[in-house]
Amino acid sequence: MSQPNLVEELRKAEVEPLLPIEKKLIGWSLGIGIVLLVILAVVNHLFPASL
Repeated sequence: MSQPNLVEELRKAEVEPLLPIEKKLIGWSLGIGIVLLVILAVVNHLFPASL
């Protein structure tokens, strides 16, 4: 018995839409990431690291 080919299996798979909770989690994750990057940039601007 041969092993299934991954590429063929992925082509056969049906596209599933994202659930509303998944969309909400993606939005929260991106939002938190952007906010934390802004905070990091502000802190870095106010207190620059001197090596």
